[in-house]
Order: sequence, then structure tokens, then C-alpha cells
Amino acid sequence: MNIHIISTINGLENEGMRNVATHLSREFEKQHIVSYSGLKDVFSIIRKGRKSDITLVFARLTKPVYYMLRLVRPFIGKICVVCVQPVSDAFAYLNRKHKVVDYCLTICDEDVADSFDSDIIHKFSVGINTDKFKPSKTGREALCEKLQLPSDKTIVLHVGHCSSGRYLEEMLTLDKKKYHCVVVASGMFDDENTIKALKDGGIDLRFGFVKNIEDYYNCADVYFFPTKSSEFVISVPLSVMEALACGTPTVAYRSFSKISLINTNDDKAVELIDNVGELSNAIDMAKERKSDSSYLDEPENWEKVSADVLAFLLKNTE
Repeated sequence: MNIHIISTINGLENEGMRNVATHLSREFEKQHIVSYSGLKDVFSIIRKGRKSDITLVFARLTKPVYYMLRLVRPFIGKICVVCVQPVSDAFAYLNRKHKVVDYCLTICDEDVADSFDSDIIHKFSVGINTDKFKPSKTGREALCEKLQLPSDKTIVLHVGHCSSGRYLEEMLTLDKKKYHCVVVASGMFDDENTIKALKDGGIDLRFGFVKNIEDYYNCADVYFFPTKSSEFVISVPLSVMEALACGTPTVAYRSFSKISLINTNDDKAVELIDNVGELSNAIDMAKERKSDSSYLDEPENWEKVSADVLAFLLKNTE
């Protein structure tokens, strides 16, 4: 099969959508012909799309993406969108008036339920590299020394980006004498005011792609996921899955209800809070549950996930 991918893949697993796109495309390449186009490269999209059996679109479905697809629609074959966040109302409305999507892959039924007919939707799981993300045999003190983190404080970790909607500033409420907060930021979607506030408040900010990010997950006592809505994160946050796979308990907001989409083998793996006033106590409770085994319940690797996706694509391109 000839698969054409529209995305902003950069070869790094440093952001939710790109992470999913990168892993799936690597698996596709093992058995199929895969070509790539950037979201804004209309000429490449048309040229490669017309030679392909199907075009996969890895992008947040917004009004600009709709108009791009409507522009190229007459020149290319079947289009399948990949949704890892809710479809925008504008895209859904426009697509109902003039359809540009043939199929939809989603990680959360709720994200697409009112946007596409059920018979063109296929739900797939978020994969994880269980060989990489697992409890480390290296001791905590050794990891702290390696990563230059204090071993005598509770280490609270967040991995992602410093956008304004992440609420990372809530880390500033924690007692610096007791907690060491470290944020490993991808450098994408960063908000200058957020970065300044975190730096001024003594948060340990580290920027850029970290190949061995599992060392941070294993070193941390608690993973903090402060996002309160779906606007600034994919519906099944990979960083939470990765932390849990390393046996690191998570503190998250109850208002981000989609955290429940992550299947855990312990209902205490994720400590839910309602407000920032509960954060310190929740971290203290969660850190007692640091585990030498994964908190994920039967996670699927990317090879299995891609096989499921490919079966759906092959069925609909015959």
C-alpha cells in the first residue's frame, strides 16, 4: 500500500500528535511505501497524494485545516484524518456542508462522535514502548546524580511544553525546601510569560528533546499533570502513560476526565485533585506509591497498534 502522510513529523517524540505520527509512520515504513508532506506544502500534498492509496492527516482539525483539505480534495484519493484531540466546531460544521474526509482514526470516541458518521470512524489505542518505559534497575540516588537532581527532596516532574494552558505555574505553590520541581519542556508552544514565571519561581526548567527521558520518569517521586482541559493536550496524554509505565504515580486534575482513558492496574496510580490547595497533600500521598513495576494494565506496543490501524486502512482501500 502507498501511504501519504500530512504532518509536521520531525523525527522526534517530543509532542503528543508528533509522537503518535512518528511511531505509526515508522511501523508503516516496515511493510509499505510511505511519503510525507508538510501541512502547508500544498504542491507536495497534491503531487504525493494523487499517487497514494490513502492520505493520512495528522493535525488538529480546525478551520484552516479544513480549507487546506478542501483545496486538495479534487486532486487526491481517499483522506483519513487522525484525531488525538476534539474536532473543532468549525471543522465539523464545514465538513458536514461539504465533505472532505473519507475516514477517521481516533483515540477517543468522544472527540469525534458529533463530527463524523460512525461507520467511517475507527478507534485505535495509544501505544507505548514498554522496552523503554519501565521501572529502572538503577537506584534513585544514582539517577539523581546522573541528572543533577537533589536526592534529599521529593522530585515532582512534568514533561511536555510550557504553554499558558498547562497550569505549570501551580508548581510554584509547593514548598521549595521540601519539593524539587523539574519541567522537561519540548520547546514547542512555549509561552514567554509562563517560562519567566517558572524561572523566577525557582522551577528547574530543562529544554529540548531528551532521548533517555525514561531516566527522569524513574528518578521522579511523582509525576504532576496540571492540565485541566482537552485544549492543550491530546486526549490520552502519553507523558502520563510513560510515567505510569515506569512505576511513577501521577497527580492530575479530576476536571480532565479523559485521564480515565488510561487503563491502570491500580486505582491509586493516579491521585485526582479538585484544586491547587490539595496539591501538596496529594503529592505526599502519591509518592508513597512509587512502584518497582508498571502501573499500566496490559499496554499495547506500537507494532500492535499499527497493525490494527493498517488492517482498517487496507480494508477501506481495496
